[in-house]
Amino acid sequence: MTTTDTPRSFARPITLGFLCFAVAVALVGRFFVTSPLWLDEALSANISKLGVSDIFEALRHDGHPPLYYLLLHGWMKVFGDGDHAVRALSGVITIATIPLAYLVGLSIGTKRLAITTALVFALSPYAFRYGSETRMYALLMAEVFAGYLLVNAALKAPRAKTLAGVAAVTGLLLWTHYWSMWLIGAIGLLAVIRAIRAQRRGDSALVMVSAKVIAALGVGGLTFLPWLPTVLYQNEHTGTPWAPSFRVTTLIVTSITEFAGGPFSEAQLGMMLLVVLATIGVFGYGVDDRRIELNFYTHSPAVRPLAVLAATIAIASAVGLVNGMAFAPRYAAVFFPLFAILVALGLEQFRGGIVRDIVLIAFALLSLAGIATGLRLERSQSRVAAAAIEQAAPSAVVLTCPDQLGPSMGRVLDRERYDVFTYPRFEAPELVDWVDYEQRNDAADPTAFAAELLERVGDRPLFIVWGDGFLTLEGDCQQVIDTIGLTRPGHTVMAPVSKDFYEPMAVVQFDAPAP
Repeated sequence: MTTTDTPRSFARPITLGFLCFAVAVALVGRFFVTSPLWLDEALSANISKLGVSDIFEALRHDGHPPLYYLLLHGWMKVFGDGDHAVRALSGVITIATIPLAYLVGLSIGTKRLAITTALVFALSPYAFRYGSETRMYALLMAEVFAGYLLVNAALKAPRAKTLAGVAAVTGLLLWTHYWSMWLIGAIGLLAVIRAIRAQRRGDSALVMVSAKVIAALGVGGLTFLPWLPTVLYQNEHTGTPWAPSFRVTTLIVTSITEFAGGPFSEAQLGMMLLVVLATIGVFGYGVDDRRIELNFYTHSPAVRPLAVLAATIAIASAVGLVNGMAFAPRYAAVFFPLFAILVALGLEQFRGGIVRDIVLIAFALLSLAGIATGLRLERSQSRVAAAAIEQAAPSAVVLTCPDQLGPSMGRVLDRERYDVFTYPRFEAPELVDWVDYEQRNDAADPTAFAAELLERVGDRPLFIVWGDGFLTLEGDCQQVIDTIGLTRPGHTVMAPVSKDFYEPMAVVQFDAPAP
């Protein structure tokens, strides 16, 4: 049986009521995250605050394409640069993505599947997290849903406006995040395979359809050519010095963990349910209200999203193996919509009755648990650090070590009362220059830096906000602290709390020298 056999009700009224409540909590809650911005968010806001030409130059040193930053630049001109204001853009984008998820589900199966796909996205802890974060990942997910819808339509009927849409979304994806390359490459590869198989069958019409889709992808890629020199420079000089290269198993496990809400006990249960539902979506067939049969021959509506998902992961992993690039679970935004489709297909196989209601309620409860984790997670300890500094001294010199703690601290400290520097180059805290970052840090001399810092501080109080475990900087900050401690008495005024903060940090105070 398929998802289009017979019309079936979505759920019983009481279940529908609870699902509507859960969706309302998920959608409204993303606008009430109170945590201070962490490194990446603060960088996004600080870069977007610049003039347009300065945004392009700053991104040359940061390592991202400019579309999201330009959107945020315009958004901030209207709504301001406060934490809630800059995060609200992502919240609005994720809400606007729900209708796209609905249309994708409708293009695959019934209206019920369409509602289920929209529900899966609306209740996703992953969509909640990046719908409440000042980064480009909400935009990326919206573009992937739109792209899936357009490619699906183009493969059925390659009209000029549909192909133009494919080209446009391809360009938007590339201008939003570089991991889009692996998704676009996967779609192109699968289209080529489709054309070859059609050619062998003598189906020239299908060959032409695939060729038109490939051409549309190519046209979209051409729009990215003006940015190509910057990409090549970034690839040569910025990279990802903040994390090691990844294994494909790490990519898969950490991604699914984040899809459920992160490495927390409640979210772990949600992760198991997501895996089960996705497996049912690929191999399951709902027989009746109480039975689902697993047939290890892929369920036909799941073939396309599963193939694109697997090919994207395979291409990304192959590239990572060659060039040693890093992976962070937020990059999974480029394939999360495909996984969400498989989960929706899994839920669709629960054909009706009490079993379906129980599964839907369990899904919603575990999703809310993951959302609650994201809602209460403090993404940076910077606000606590700033409060500790302000309580200890009305004015002072503050060093963030390393510079990666600078952007978040720079937003919460009163810059009229506190002079803020960063290790290793005494730069302002607003931005981090990732160009040749590893080489620059390797060449840094913590002892010489500490001596110069003492000269700059003079007789003013000094605070060092620092963190350990940053790649390319291992031991440097501790050496700076130890060196200064030889001439000034110091003590810890705040310890890092890694279990409560996504971006933990410690604060050490060095008193002014005795007269």
